[in-house]
Amino acid sequence: MSGGEAAEVIAILAVFLGGVAFGVLVIVCKAIKREDRRLSLKSVAPDAAARGTRLVTGVGSRDAPEHSP
Repeated sequence: MSGGEAAEVIAILAVFLGGVAFGVLVIVCKAIKREDRRLSLKSVAPDAAARGTRLVTGVGSRDAPEHSP
């Protein structure tokens, strides 16, 4: 693999990982806004995005029962 090909692979990988990070950020922001609008932080998370956001941000509700799928 030449230097030019390696640089292309690195650039493609950087763009892909940047897109993944941006996508996660958008999902987290939307879930935060939805929970804020619903005032649902005192209960069980309403959906998977909210549960994941609570996990990522370290927010949880103490008195709410665990979610069972």
